[in-house]
Amino acid sequence: MCAPAAPRQRIAMAQQKIKQQSRLLANGLRAEAKRACMRSTSHVLLCALAAVSTLAQSTLAQNTCANASKYFQPITNGDGQRYPLAIGPVVWHLLGSGIYPVQGSDGRIHLAFAMLFTNPWSAPTTIQSAEVVDPSQNNQPTGTNRVLSITNDDVSAAIRPLVSNPNGEKTAYSKKLAGGESGVMYFDVTYAKSSDVPCSIALRIHSLQPQVQRLPESTLLSAPLKLSSQTPIVIAPPFKGDGWVNANGCCLEVGPHRFVINAMNGSLDPSEGFAIDWIKVDREGKAFRTDGKKSEDWLCYGVDVLAVAPGTVVETIRDLPDEPPGAAPTSLKVSEIAGNHVLLDLGDGRYAMYAHLAPHSLTVHVGDHVKTGDKLGLLGNSGNTTGPHLHFQISNWPSTLDVTSLPFVIESMMLEGRVRLNLEEIDNDSIKGTALPLDKELAKQLTRAMPLSRDVVDFR
Repeated sequence: MCAPAAPRQRIAMAQQKIKQQSRLLANGLRAEAKRACMRSTSHVLLCALAAVSTLAQSTLAQNTCANASKYFQPITNGDGQRYPLAIGPVVWHLLGSGIYPVQGSDGRIHLAFAMLFTNPWSAPTTIQSAEVVDPSQNNQPTGTNRVLSITNDDVSAAIRPLVSNPNGEKTAYSKKLAGGESGVMYFDVTYAKSSDVPCSIALRIHSLQPQVQRLPESTLLSAPLKLSSQTPIVIAPPFKGDGWVNANGCCLEVGPHRFVINAMNGSLDPSEGFAIDWIKVDREGKAFRTDGKKSEDWLCYGVDVLAVAPGTVVETIRDLPDEPPGAAPTSLKVSEIAGNHVLLDLGDGRYAMYAHLAPHSLTVHVGDHVKTGDKLGLLGNSGNTTGPHLHFQISNWPSTLDVTSLPFVIESMMLEGRVRLNLEEIDNDSIKGTALPLDKELAKQLTRAMPLSRDVVDFR
């Protein structure tokens, strides 16, 4: 049975009042605790209350989202069709284990995810628009969704057919899906602050298929998709020093990491969506000394790679050779793609991967327990690589490829600036030894943020 409208309104008003009172209480407790902590270190109780109030607010938010609807709201309370039904030529589902909000180095909250679209009809269809909406706000558009190709072309609401050109340029994307064709649509929905992020999102897709006389145009709305309540893991840096460039990461640009969708063990995995390729440059923006034809010429080669958190070693490979810089190898086995590497079990279903390490440099073995900052090995150039770098990521399984990549934030770092090039140019210029131009006006200290593509970071 459905509750009458008036009681539902009273319940909603009471819930809103409770939330407001909780926020006022939390704000008051935090302010009083801060003043007390400043007056005397003996006010331990109030300091603890501040922490508890913050936890209470977080718990309140989680509880609010716990009650978020997992299906459509009824369109009628009487007889007849109670829930929406719409037919159309596209179906879609989320790739990976969830949608994970994370704060980026730009200060915005990012929802970076990918959807697999399929046209199950025989006739082709063209995607006219793809909106991300908030089911709790009458399916109004939410956030700002924008994604760019590897060459900075806008590919928002475009689909990368699974059989497309794998280079990641604009030509790899299309608004059309042929009959029976599947492809991936990438999203980076951002918000100015965490309180703007909804509990759930849905997609509204408008398409045209003029060959289908009975339905030449359609608009489909998906059921709500709840965002993950798992907060990003807070980690220490994987090495020390300055000049570290995120040459291939998340989220606005769909670079090689976000672009790749691996078919592993019978499933399609967005295995590198939040992964980072770290290279090191000098003050002029150059990645290597001399001509860069030897791995040892690169500034990052041989740098100590460190444990980002306490954990247990669950996989290692240590004896693969370095590859010659300048071109990717062509005859690797699947098991050799990550090169020499270490997988750490950090607990709570999260695993850290360090790939492309130097031959015979690993200092740990399977079963070893490590502390934050412990040395794991040396940065190298083994596996699927065109030049020395560290491929680092957090994953949901103890595997190098059969995983969903998860977001993470670094406890403390200095953003030195951002490279003023697209990801393809960064890759090409770093290999050629061309200096990478840096925009230093964006420099700032960051706490608990995820490095984004093109960031240059100091971990001292």
